Amino acid sequence: MRPVGVAALVIAVAMLGAPGSTHAAPVAPVAPVADAAKTRVGPKGRAFYNPPRPLPAGRAGALIWARPIPAPKGAKAWKVLYRSTLHNGKAVAVSGLVVAPARKPPRGGRRVVAWAHGTLGGARNCAPSIPGNPARNLASYYTYTSPYFLDVGVPALTRFLRAGYVVTATDYQGLGTPGVHQYVVGATEAHNVLDSVKAAKQIDAAGAGNEVVVLGWSQGGGAAIFAGQAAAASYGKPLRVRGIAALAPAADIGPEFALQTPPGPTSPSSPFHDAVLGLNVFRGFAAAYPELDTDSVVAPPGRQALRALDVECTIHVADVLQELGTDPATMFTRPIPAEWQRRLDENTAGNESTVAPLLVMQGTADTVVNPNGSTQYVQRACNFGQPVDYSVYQGANHQTIPFVAQNKYVRWIADRFARKRAASNCPP
Repeated sequence: MRPVGVAALVIAVAMLGAPGSTHAAPVAPVAPVADAAKTRVGPKGRAFYNPPRPLPAGRAGALIWARPIPAPKGAKAWKVLYRSTLHNGKAVAVSGLVVAPARKPPRGGRRVVAWAHGTLGGARNCAPSIPGNPARNLASYYTYTSPYFLDVGVPALTRFLRAGYVVTATDYQGLGTPGVHQYVVGATEAHNVLDSVKAAKQIDAAGAGNEVVVLGWSQGGGAAIFAGQAAAASYGKPLRVRGIAALAPAADIGPEFALQTPPGPTSPSSPFHDAVLGLNVFRGFAAAYPELDTDSVVAPPGRQALRALDVECTIHVADVLQELGTDPATMFTRPIPAEWQRRLDENTAGNESTVAPLLVMQGTADTVVNPNGSTQYVQRACNFGQPVDYSVYQGANHQTIPFVAQNKYVRWIADRFARKRAASNCPP
């Protein structure tokens, strides 16, 4: 994230975008409905994302319904709708995916990788489980081969399946399902991630167990860290979180908005992209915290773009701003009011311990998540005694980091499940 002066509220939230790979795995036929034994089968199409009213009773993570979808060869996959909670404990429905090896699960259940995706937007149609064939290796919007209008899939999915893991992928609250997405509100996203694993445990054919490593990217990198912090505070029991791997995480929000982070790399499109990320933050926080008013931070020239986030995804709105020649400096007011800064600071990662070791991976050429913000997060995280492995990739940008770092995090996740000692490069 880069600083955000009045002159360009290049809203230093430069953190939360997302891109990926184009390598698709062979797709197996849709699993029969019987594979979702003891589970209500959800409706087809967009109706899947409309939860029953009232919401069925149950605990956080209770599965509302599931529907088999195409999966990589040798695997089974389901769309799921499950109960979760907002930061204040209010129950909501959240959608997502569960993908598992097709073979019989071992006694005691399979280990689980819980994926937390990067920024896609705030509108319901920005959920990554909506496009066709979402149970696939990550496909980047920024390629000539992706058929999707946003990033779809999970990095290293087929590698995780070959290792015998179940993979869950939350959409987060408000993407797919009703309600305003509480973008980068740490506790809400953490609950959504951990509850996706509880939901997977209720699909017998998936065979999900209690051992979990959380992997996230950008917005999802921050969500992964907050999931580790929430698990340390006992949210998610009986799950046992063994590690948190964060790719270019949105973890330095408070200092970024307070202009306390040194500037990072930029690109010609950075002001427009960063402005939309800032609008996403303000929209999501206003939904989460009733005392916050977007009119106090979004100036009149920015309010039409703010409303556009109800129906358009992040990349679309950024393209509109650039095409229309909108000046991001006119869209926001400064300084950030104290009541807003307080909530931004509360949702800054690294002020509490995580329950397990951390792996943080950051590219030096990232124009979306400021590498200096990741470094500041790591400095905070090192204060709590958990091992922190901070891996920096020279020349890697936000779009390439899930791929250049893939061997590292795949091995690191396997080591956490094997209960090996985690490396740390925190200062002594």
